[in-house]
Amino acid sequence: MSAVVLPVIAFLLTLVATVLAFIFIIPEKKRARLNKFGKFLHDTFNFKYLVIEKILQALYVFATIFIVALGFCMLFYVQRGFFGGSTWFGGYGILLMLFGPIGIRLAYEFIMMFLILIKNVTQINNKLECPDETKKKKEKKPAAVNAAPAAPVEQQPAPFCPTCGAKVESGGFCPNCGTKL
Repeated sequence: MSAVVLPVIAFLLTLVATVLAFIFIIPEKKRARLNKFGKFLHDTFNFKYLVIEKILQALYVFATIFIVALGFCMLFYVQRGFFGGSTWFGGYGILLMLFGPIGIRLAYEFIMMFLILIKNVTQINNKLECPDETKKKKEKKPAAVNAAPAAPVEQQPAPFCPTCGAKVESGGFCPNCGTKL
């Protein structure tokens, strides 16, 4: 086949697969009817979890082992000079084995703190009701025609504790801190 035909076929197949994914896998209403692999694809395409966490974890382990092994190899490395003499790199190897893993750990912890922040914000965002959803719920209620004015409604307790932010039980008590609302 020609060097032009294969990329065109690949592009068309990719386009078809993308359209099918947006029709059958990505919509939230389709998730209930999907099998286990379909739900995995749905969650992956809708970013329900972060793949980068596991990738960073594997890179952290690899980098730490690599830096310790490199430091160990440097213990046995001696470079001969052109005019005689030699330089032993063992001291650098010991320093690398001691401080390398600490530096790598600090760098990865800063990255993980950022990812944990994103996860926590996403969880908080999922717990809060979106203002657009509130408007849609109000619009869906049918308007009563010639109805008498409604009696004043008792104010419901807040769905979240003002002290700790946990969801409040039906009795008006916070399950975390015991605050009565």
